[in-house]
Amino acid sequence: MTKSVVDETSVKIEENVEPMSAPVAKKCSECQAEFGCGVAPAIEQGGCWCQDLPAIMPLGTLSDCLCKACLAKVIGVEINKQLDAAGSPKARFALAEPYRHQTELVENIDFTIEDGRYVFSEWYHLKRARCCGNDCRHCAYK
Repeated sequence: MTKSVVDETSVKIEENVEPMSAPVAKKCSECQAEFGCGVAPAIEQGGCWCQDLPAIMPLGTLSDCLCKACLAKVIGVEINKQLDAAGSPKARFALAEPYRHQTELVENIDFTIEDGRYVFSEWYHLKRARCCGNDCRHCAYK
């Protein structure tokens, strides 16, 4: 019995796979803070920390990696632009719907802190998909 072409291809691919490495030390292109980029080891661990943030920006928008705080700020600005462009409440809800499973709150995306108080964003309220009844500043249900 002979080996199939698929088996031979699999063997060649496996031979060329490099072992996964530890997170790569990077410097944020915005604030110059050092952080660990986990893209390389993310494949076997289920994903890098940046994949927990909303994938709402087109690829190639940034020149290089950003730390979590700076990336969250950039994504927050982009989310607001897209919400403004969406217009109707129905379109705004549709934009946030794919991210409702993301329950970890991220500063500058889901909330900001003003005078020591959490101020939830419209994005947070849209992801939440219901009104809390607290007359929030950015309530999407007014």
